[in-house]
Amino acid sequence: MSGWKTANERQTIMTSWFIGISAILLVLYLTVPKPNIDKEWFDYYFEAIAVILLIVSLFLYLLSATYLLQPFYQDNEPTKEQLIQSAVNTRRVQIPGAFMIFWAIGFLILLKLEYSNAVLAYSMVAFGAPILWLGLRRIAMMKF
Repeated sequence: MSGWKTANERQTIMTSWFIGISAILLVLYLTVPKPNIDKEWFDYYFEAIAVILLIVSLFLYLLSATYLLQPFYQDNEPTKEQLIQSAVNTRRVQIPGAFMIFWAIGFLILLKLEYSNAVLAYSMVAFGAPILWLGLRRIAMMKF
């Protein structure tokens, strides 16, 4: 059996475990009753969205770790092209994970603090920061 086939099987097994654990945690979280008279109806949706974003971002970061380690599971030393492809795949998974963490922080700010103008401004910064970063990155990569 080749080293790459073994690495792919290990990556699939690890990813499957993390998907299963995330799904079980999400089901347990959403089925436990949380009575709170002070909460509005939309607070429950904000809380559910924040939890889903955090779980998915955790899954993406753990998946990026398997992408990063994949070339080292083979029998011989990885080539430069394999290491570059591993780094590219890792970056493709980590950027959406960072976006989801910022958006989850925005929802958690809205949940835990009163809905004042300052809190709304802070959460809008948390929502807009990754989008602004992506836009500035694209502008920086343009050749004039």
